[in-house]
Amino acid sequence: MWFVDRYDKNIFTTIKNKNMQNSLKLIKHQLQFILKSFEWKQEQNQNNTFKFTGLSDIRDIVLQLESLQLFEGITSALKNSILFTTASNITNVQSVESATLNSQLTQLKSLVQNFYDVLNKTLPEEDVNSINIKLPEIRDFEQLSKVSKKIHLGLTQVIVNDEINGQTTIVSVENGSIWLNVFIGSVAVSVVASLIWSAAVIYKKIQEGKLLEQQVRSLKVKNDSLEDILKAQKAETELLIQAEADHISSEHFKENIPENVERIKNSIKTFAELIGEGAEIHPSLVAPENVANLFPNPTQLISIESKIKKLGGPSTN
Repeated sequence: MWFVDRYDKNIFTTIKNKNMQNSLKLIKHQLQFILKSFEWKQEQNQNNTFKFTGLSDIRDIVLQLESLQLFEGITSALKNSILFTTASNITNVQSVESATLNSQLTQLKSLVQNFYDVLNKTLPEEDVNSINIKLPEIRDFEQLSKVSKKIHLGLTQVIVNDEINGQTTIVSVENGSIWLNVFIGSVAVSVVASLIWSAAVIYKKIQEGKLLEQQVRSLKVKNDSLEDILKAQKAETELLIQAEADHISSEHFKENIPENVERIKNSIKTFAELIGEGAEIHPSLVAPENVANLFPNPTQLISIESKIKKLGGPSTN
């Protein structure tokens, strides 16, 4: 490819073989912001040294690109250069070092711009009323079929109806870690966000149950007592699923129809299972902040709390 040089032939190996966790759309989105602040100045001093300014932003950019696993050759070289020997926004360097640093920064900016241009031309724009789904690790077509069916049922049984008027149109698919961009409709976005939040709450509850089981087994509790504890834990989880489903029904549907609540319960269980398998569901990258905040952060599921209002104690006011 025309924009690959000796530093970054490994970028395509990274994309193909490292099972990248970030979607290409997310990378494009981040590169767009990186380019807005990718500026520095090089000025010659009277003593034949050179002054560089704007280095704080440049260091941040190098670290961002490193976290994205992009252009690893040149970012590694820059991290070992004079650029990272100071925390200042300004530094003075000798002539030879100045030429090397300026060349590396120019080259890196060119690579970022070229890669962004390629992504911008090849990736479709996201709709604000879409979601991004990262599939769990897929080994074969049979597993792909099972996961796809779970996602299809988890979404359609709740949002494809006259009230929500949702749909599940696959807009794009990415390789590496498989990402789907799915258009679901304006009303359906908040419904799906609620489903995923509740599913994350249930996933956390299930993990807590597994931890409790391990702790109880380590105490060598009698089998009968252990079974009682596990049954109580399962019953508590089912009650929580029911409460989450009732909450979603009251929030998004005009009538609290039992059949609809059952479908919501099934979707919550399905997405909790998918989360356990490694799936992630994100809002569109172009979703407004108030919509994006409706979705749980997949990296912080341990701290997630139910959105059901808890009964408070007597007012102290």
